[in-house]
Amino acid sequence: MLLAAARGQVLMPNMVPNMAWFDALRMPSWTPPGIVFPIAWLLVSKPTQVAACLRLTSCCSGVAWGPISLWAVHLCLGDAWNSVFFTQQRVGWGVAVISVFYGALLSTAYAFSRVDRVAGLLMLPTCCWVTVAASLNWSIWLLNRKGAAK
Repeated sequence: MLLAAARGQVLMPNMVPNMAWFDALRMPSWTPPGIVFPIAWLLVSKPTQVAACLRLTSCCSGVAWGPISLWAVHLCLGDAWNSVFFTQQRVGWGVAVISVFYGALLSTAYAFSRVDRVAGLLMLPTCCWVTVAASLNWSIWLLNRKGAAK
């Protein structure tokens, strides 16, 4: 059920419906090459999150529903960010959603670490990558908002 709620993040994390729109945006000079994104989302973020959840559920005498619920919420927020930023093409709203998503991710990592240190540490690659993604979203918004110097 938790994975079903976060289906877009797990099964379609890089679905970009309109590449022409995305390619037309002004990007910061430090933007990673396009190939980095699917590698990061699929090889860095998802396996570490699943490993952390497996570690969390296997180490505890009972299921830690609070941290697991936070994990599902942060994945759903990631889904919402993909929809707002890419499908709706709303960069400013994307900043708002990714900021909440980032906060939920950090809360999840902290909650995991309170139950099991290794589970919390397994979330760090995801935290690092979403730091890049959030910084990139903020930078894209600043470069492309109305009135921004061209």
